[in-house]
Amino acid sequence: MNAGAAWNDSDLTLSSETPAFFGAIDVDGISSDDAVFTGGAQIGFNYQFGAAVVGVEADINYIDFDDAFSALDVATGDELTVSQEVRWFGTLRARLGFTPAERLLVYATGGLAFGEVESATTFDIPTELASFAGSNSDTRWGWTLGAGAEYAITNNLTVKAEYLYVDLGSESYTAVDPANPAFDYTVEDETNFHVLRAGLNFKFNTF
Repeated sequence: MNAGAAWNDSDLTLSSETPAFFGAIDVDGISSDDAVFTGGAQIGFNYQFGAAVVGVEADINYIDFDDAFSALDVATGDELTVSQEVRWFGTLRARLGFTPAERLLVYATGGLAFGEVESATTFDIPTELASFAGSNSDTRWGWTLGAGAEYAITNNLTVKAEYLYVDLGSESYTAVDPANPAFDYTVEDETNFHVLRAGLNFKFNTF
């Protein structure tokens, strides 16, 4: 099992082919940077030869990123909202390390990452009687890279500290208003975050 903190480093990019579509609302630099709790479970396999250790590890984790951006043009009443949610993520990674001291393993790790990402947006323009909306929800695949250290308390019980950078890539979707089909805007949701956590492992055999 593992538990720790995650820091969001995601970006939301809004664009439209219509000049000055967003009016006085500034859509540049919409990003997420909150920190939340994360926790989960992992399973893996290690093989040691000499001072070197190679292995694989998979994990599944709870996370609760829930970010929202909103802006209001008080002169016109135009109101824009954009939100992003990440509820869980997992990884499947290789580990490569060495044992600089008895019972201590230092390692680098990297591989596949996946997770559920939900994003949504609305833009209301009262003067034009227009209301745009769009959303996207899917399980995304990306990559992860990190490093850590693991210490054997006993022959079968280890503790570890680990850092991971997780990149779930980007997805784009379009916000439309059925009453105004000639106009729309696009949201590109780029999802990545940092994870710093501690873990506890039970080993069925010693390495």
